[in-house]
Amino acid sequence: MKLTVLIDNNSHNGSCLLSEHGLSFLIEEDKTMLLFDCGSTDAFIKNAYNMNIDLSKITDIILSHGHSDHIGGFLRLKALYEQFRESGVKFNPKKLLAHPNVFKPENGEIYDGKMCNLSKSELDEFFNLILTAEGRFITKKLIYLGAIPLKYGKVLKDYTPDETALAYKSKKGLVVFSGCSHSGLKNIVERAKYITGEQRIETVVGGIYLINRTEDEINELGRYLQSQNIKHIYPCHCTDVEAKAILSNYVKIEEVSTGRQFIWE
Repeated sequence: MKLTVLIDNNSHNGSCLLSEHGLSFLIEEDKTMLLFDCGSTDAFIKNAYNMNIDLSKITDIILSHGHSDHIGGFLRLKALYEQFRESGVKFNPKKLLAHPNVFKPENGEIYDGKMCNLSKSELDEFFNLILTAEGRFITKKLIYLGAIPLKYGKVLKDYTPDETALAYKSKKGLVVFSGCSHSGLKNIVERAKYITGEQRIETVVGGIYLINRTEDEINELGRYLQSQNIKHIYPCHCTDVEAKAILSNYVKIEEVSTGRQFIWE
């Protein structure tokens, strides 16, 4: 399984790729080419073009939750597909998988106020819409986690009930992909273990939502991650430098930036 970071808050030195406050991953597994979130703008589309990635070949799209820094670029993707169609490019409708509340304005910062006004017929032009809170297998190894139960920790003020995440069953354990972790990373990891039946956690990559959190809260998360014997943490997007420094006392912290690629077997 291959992960390409199409957009993140950071880009590495010398890169011609764009960065922004947002997140978008391209995940390739077996014959599936999956887009996990769409960033804030069309920057992920421009980056894909510069990395010679053909977005017309995407088979699946997962929206982790309804905040604009994760679905803002979705309208730009729809516009791109409209241009493809007008240019005679043929492609099959993409599966669009998300929580049932992802397009409701009260649960997200809808980009330009337009996302919630998309009708089902407009979406059906390019997407096979699957809205579910239940976990489901996308491939034999890649799993959509559905709704994330809040079993641990306190509810944060910008918790969003439409959040979901992904897990991949690698040979060494689960690789967990999070968009922002508004539900709490511990809740996401425990949900991944429950849905997949796999107790080993190899890697966590994605937003961990550690911005302006107390040192005690970060230490508590660090102790949990350490107890899970997680080999690698790739915190990106909504994780500040101070939080990374504290977590590094418990687990190995790896850097993430736009354009980086990772492979798990």
